[in-house]
Amino acid sequence: MTSTLRIGRASRGGSRTAAFTLIELMVALALGSIIAVVISIVSTQAREAYTQTINKVDVYKSFRLAFKMLEDDLAGWIPTSELEFYTDGRGGRPRDRHWQPGEQTPDRTDQWGRGQVDGGTYGDYDEYAFIEQLQYTSLEPSEVLDGEIDKKLHDAYRIYFKTMTYVEGAVREATVEYLLVDPTVPQDQWVNGVPPPPSDVKPADVKNLTLYKIVRYYPIDESTIMLLNRMEPKRQIIEVATNVTDFRLEYFVTNPFERQPGRQGGRFVTPEEDFSEPVELATRPSRSPHPRGGPGEVYRKVFGYGSMKVEQPFPRATAYVARVGDNQLRGTVEHRPLRFGFESSPQIRFSELGPGDSIYVFTESAISTGGAAASGGLPNIMNSVRIPVKDYTIKSNLQGLLEFVEDIDASGWGEQNQSPILYKAAFIPSAVRLTLRMVDDEGLNPKTMQQVVWMLRRSR
Repeated sequence: MTSTLRIGRASRGGSRTAAFTLIELMVALALGSIIAVVISIVSTQAREAYTQTINKVDVYKSFRLAFKMLEDDLAGWIPTSELEFYTDGRGGRPRDRHWQPGEQTPDRTDQWGRGQVDGGTYGDYDEYAFIEQLQYTSLEPSEVLDGEIDKKLHDAYRIYFKTMTYVEGAVREATVEYLLVDPTVPQDQWVNGVPPPPSDVKPADVKNLTLYKIVRYYPIDESTIMLLNRMEPKRQIIEVATNVTDFRLEYFVTNPFERQPGRQGGRFVTPEEDFSEPVELATRPSRSPHPRGGPGEVYRKVFGYGSMKVEQPFPRATAYVARVGDNQLRGTVEHRPLRFGFESSPQIRFSELGPGDSIYVFTESAISTGGAAASGGLPNIMNSVRIPVKDYTIKSNLQGLLEFVEDIDASGWGEQNQSPILYKAAFIPSAVRLTLRMVDDEGLNPKTMQQVVWMLRRSR
């Protein structure tokens, strides 16, 4: 004989009400447990979805901040052949409104040390802006989760230029450097308070890679305005964005004198591509080993022609004699303007220079002895080259031969071309294409975005 356990209670009249059986109770408990588990799973998934959404929002905020900062600075890029800070006339040199070797001004001492004597973070005194292409190897955590085992190449570019940027509550002229660094490297390997670029990064450390902005400027205010010759550049190191796995810059190039089929409108290139197929041999990027033994080689594109460093291998130019250089002296002789540059040279045609650009023309003896070069007149008697040493404004570029707005009296040259002549002139690309790749704080959910920045001005 079997019995059924019923759970209930009796009514006042003694009759019994319906009750749960043990099986029904167990089923109810099981259903309750299942519902609780489902609620827990849904809650966990909702919490994870919320966290992922927050992480994605943070990544896109980082994108927006980085692109905004880069765009503002690149749009105000100043083409200059005196990128670094210098004191004109330092060490008894002539004052000529241009940097000469030995006139560079070291940074003031700050929490990172004395600062660079030659400016920048790495290297020596830079006359021109540049874009440097570096790479490193790594696997992103998401790639590890997908079963990837081979490390991939990532971009860690660096750009250094002069611009108008917002710092210390004001817009100031400053040198600005953007570079991707690896803060996990021991601090004894840092340079001047700045971590080095990555070379080989562990997957767990990818999220630590950081885009830095280094600003160097003269802190001019009412208390220092009378001390300009004794001022030292001040430096600020700004963390633009963390979790940056790739930082890439491509610049727009075109050569109006050697247009190739299919490239009539120019193209975006990396320094390595410009090295392989140079737009112009004179401004072809340089190539050197990776500073930390990383993968590949380092390619550096310098945005300038010529140099005050006379040992650098830029070809010397010629001033081709005019019939009568000064327009006021033409008389009955047909006026023919002086032309400066290279005749039928396959190496240099000044393809990046055009009307309105300026070029500083000087001679080697004008650097070493000064003389009248400082005042813009004829160089001293020891110099056989008699073109006035000064800045000239380009009126036209005829296959690499420049004509200037300023008249030059060549009537005393005896129909002899003046050579060899040194020069320097800066230029900037028409546009730069930025590529950033970021991950979230866990190193996951990688996103890649691009932006093209067109310059407000090509030259001045």
